[in-house]
Amino acid sequence: MYICKMPGLMRKILGRYIPFLAVLALSACIRNDIPYPVVELSVTSVTGEGFTCAASDIDASSRTAVIHLDETTDISNVVISEVGVTEGARADVSFPGIFDMRSDLHLVLELYQQYEWTIKAEQAIERSFRVEGQIGASEIDAVKHEARAYVPEGTDMSSINILEMKLGPEGITTYSPAKEEITSFETYRTVDVKYHSFTETWTLYLETTDVLASMGSAVAGTRVMWLEGSGVPDTGLGFRYRKSGEETWTEVADAELTVSGGTISAYVGGLEPETVYEVVAYSDDYVSDAVTVTTGADVQLHNMSFDNWYQSGGSWYPDLDSSYQIWDSANPGSSVVGTNPTTPEETDVAVAGDGKKAARLQTHVVFGMIAAGNVYTGKFLGLAGLSGARLNWGVEFTSRPTALKGYYKYMPELISDSDDDHSGLVGKLDTCQIQILLTDWDTPFEVNTSAGKFVNFDADYVLAYGKFEPEVSGDMQSYEEFTIPLEYRDLTREPKYIVITACASKYGDYFTGGEGSVLLVDELELEYDKLPDDGL
Repeated sequence: MYICKMPGLMRKILGRYIPFLAVLALSACIRNDIPYPVVELSVTSVTGEGFTCAASDIDASSRTAVIHLDETTDISNVVISEVGVTEGARADVSFPGIFDMRSDLHLVLELYQQYEWTIKAEQAIERSFRVEGQIGASEIDAVKHEARAYVPEGTDMSSINILEMKLGPEGITTYSPAKEEITSFETYRTVDVKYHSFTETWTLYLETTDVLASMGSAVAGTRVMWLEGSGVPDTGLGFRYRKSGEETWTEVADAELTVSGGTISAYVGGLEPETVYEVVAYSDDYVSDAVTVTTGADVQLHNMSFDNWYQSGGSWYPDLDSSYQIWDSANPGSSVVGTNPTTPEETDVAVAGDGKKAARLQTHVVFGMIAAGNVYTGKFLGLAGLSGARLNWGVEFTSRPTALKGYYKYMPELISDSDDDHSGLVGKLDTCQIQILLTDWDTPFEVNTSAGKFVNFDADYVLAYGKFEPEVSGDMQSYEEFTIPLEYRDLTREPKYIVITACASKYGDYFTGGEGSVLLVDELELEYDKLPDDGL
């Protein structure tokens, strides 16, 4: 996770003065009612059998840790071997132990204050139900224990061949009756699904329909659209589209279609921005009702060329002026000691011309701590306590780009400084990082390094994500173009914010990097059309 690099720096500076101030305070007066310090206590890790829990699964802001159970793990008997906590903290629950994770596990951490944490379990079981001649995808309700499929009218409901039935964990589930014994669907059928100590009674429904092809969903970007539909298996399945009001339809090429049984999907490019399109699905000669989608605008963020900079209070800002701020860096924190890790570069630029500049991100060591040059969309809010900083990540944005393009030039140094967890990287070549994500936050995300509040890149609020971490063997002699494809995780929700970050040292947020590493970033651009297969 990429965060502002100032917290360690300020902690180092203030650490030099705290002992002196403490002596002054004690010499003035000694009291018995000295308040306890406020120490935020956190769960730092959860380990055990049959599950995973990454650092991104632990959210200090909500004091929640999520463990992801393997499909075959017994959720009622989960072995948790160890829960790592802040040094010095005590937990009121003992580990190792076996826990029924159908309910949340609550524990209280205590040092000077008490903090209640919650460990939640999530278990994804892949389920399927498919019959011969089925139209579209089945509807599976894991809560009600119901599965429903559709077949064309006229199907002989007394002679049905179930192609696939998986309603429990792979390899440990038994069915009574077995799927081979279920051949008649003149009414609904029930089946007992047994695994571990659980028995679930599922109801299977098979219904007929005269709709032989239908549009499931159509989501438009600016020059692309994502389509889903259904039809009769083993027929000619596909999509057609046209501009609204035109007579001629365009066939979606077979190469762009994905067909699985009676379901079809496609990712289509080459569209025009801000245009209404009609889309249909078809199965042989049967054509569905049309749905309409409207493509978005080709939007670019202000100052993606990094040509505009201004200086205020000793800090450089990558914006035209303070009235319209899109980009920021850690400069407002580090400039208090006269250091600006992020500065305008006027001579070594990707595109020459009057007034052309680039962003120069350099890793410094200040008072023995790494301060890596960085730039991000958002705003530095201020220092937090003695060892942290607050900053807003993200600016408002509602479009769906397909990639971030730009130019970079990297001159890495050997990693010279690290924290304890990354000491094995010392002496190895530094690595830079560029990231982009789209989210549906209602407000910018406030990172608070003192409280351990960071963006979780695996969270549901991240709708699309991409990153670039090039392997560079030495100083680059010239700029190279890069492309970061955006992987969309959820197309049902619209983006509200965009975050773009770049950092000279990938592990700078862990005070790990090479002093003198320099990343130049220039001429960023959001791409909106479908990328070639090679992503370039």
